[in-house]
Amino acid sequence: MFQILIVDDEFIEREGMKRLIQKYKLPLTVLEAENGEEALALLRTHPVDILLTDIKMPFMDGLELCRRARELLPELTIMIVSAYGEFEYAQRAIDYHIFSYLLKPIDVNEFIRAFTQVIELCEKDQEQEKEHRLLGLIHAYQHQALHPGGEVTSGIDFARHRVQMLLIDYDLPVFDAEQDRVPVMVKSAVAMPFEYVNLNEHQSLLFFLMDRKGQPQMPEPAKLLERLVRADDGRVTLVSGSLLSEESELAAEFKRMESVLEDKFFYQESTVLFTDGSQGKEELSDTISKLMDRVYWHLEMKDDYGFRKGVELFFKTVDGSGQHSAIYIKYLCTQLVSKVWETSGRDDSQAFKGMVEGIFGSKSLAALKAQVHEVMAMLGKEAEEPSPEQGKKVIKDILKLIEDNYMSDISLKWLADRVFLTQTYLSYLFHKEVGQTIVKFITLVRMQKAAALLRDTHLTIAEISQQVGFMNNSYFCKMFKIYHGCSPAKFRETAG
Repeated sequence: MFQILIVDDEFIEREGMKRLIQKYKLPLTVLEAENGEEALALLRTHPVDILLTDIKMPFMDGLELCRRARELLPELTIMIVSAYGEFEYAQRAIDYHIFSYLLKPIDVNEFIRAFTQVIELCEKDQEQEKEHRLLGLIHAYQHQALHPGGEVTSGIDFARHRVQMLLIDYDLPVFDAEQDRVPVMVKSAVAMPFEYVNLNEHQSLLFFLMDRKGQPQMPEPAKLLERLVRADDGRVTLVSGSLLSEESELAAEFKRMESVLEDKFFYQESTVLFTDGSQGKEELSDTISKLMDRVYWHLEMKDDYGFRKGVELFFKTVDGSGQHSAIYIKYLCTQLVSKVWETSGRDDSQAFKGMVEGIFGSKSLAALKAQVHEVMAMLGKEAEEPSPEQGKKVIKDILKLIEDNYMSDISLKWLADRVFLTQTYLSYLFHKEVGQTIVKFITLVRMQKAAALLRDTHLTIAEISQQVGFMNNSYFCKMFKIYHGCSPAKFRETAG
């Protein structure tokens, strides 16, 4: 329900509009005022979504009320209803960004049309405000930088619900379309309530709500993945978070999800990853063999970091999965050691035989992992941290590339190719040095550049949208409001 304040000095006019609202079951609760001064006092003390005001009233007329209401509540939706249709009134109404101008006597069809539109606008604003709050919680430091001061809450009732987050990551920028189809697809695949926030052109985040009173019915990520893959080209990665009981846990869990997402580089096809270490418990065909192919690729590319991370992911995947026999896992480890041996140029067959015997003689997965690590250390394949100077030089180059190209369709792959690193290693290094993912950083840069252009230039919003790398103007406006808390037009108005 939304709250409307009806302002008219004629009692019968206010009653007539209230009856129309009740008759057509509009989702509105009504406040009333007889004049502008009374209305302004109510606006200061009550939450109001819509202001509907007459023009000719004693003490303070409707247009003066619109001006002062706009100063007080920049995001307030304002409608005028008046017997006066002169150009002067209409022109001043435009200056105050009035949503609708209705003439008395009221035409019922026009009344319903105007209110249908204004309620749709309020619903859209409500959803964007909810996304803005959720974004502020999962990126607490980022939100504080954009909006200093003020405590942020998610709007989720944690007294009634526990929450499980699911991160959706596309290789392609699918979320900059006019209509985001993902919420509809989620509803068709998962029978439970959820909140939804779009993070950027590549990523969205779901908050599944589970009633605390009953047994939690966990969502099935594999089923959702299948639905998403059928709908769009490109690779989709889902990261399933842990079940959370407190709002304060959201930010830390989301950071874990972002960290786990980096493992997507070891899966060439769409997959589901988990923050609780249960990777491999899902029925993912050929997961291990495809993972090992990727590990070998990192070895051949001499990407020590990617190789080491891939080996760790291999052991994490098989640990407790119950889907792979001990003999099969030991066989894969011998293949791995063989590849390392071959890459290093060693030809000591007796030493290699001893390593293989050690692998097959391992009594546990921990012992097996220790054997493989011993071989990697012996052959100099343990990755070393880059020197601080090397890391800072690469990041400086990346930041310059982003600064020079944020208006273009840049991606992690595009950046990695230009600094001659693998995506895996660059993703790790950037997060280590900057403290956030590249995709998130690019979006933040674009939002900051857009704000500067709105303050300092007379470019249209559509022109600014294109200049900061958004091809879809409506998507740009939506993302701007989520990040800055108001529309680009309102931002420009208040900044000016």
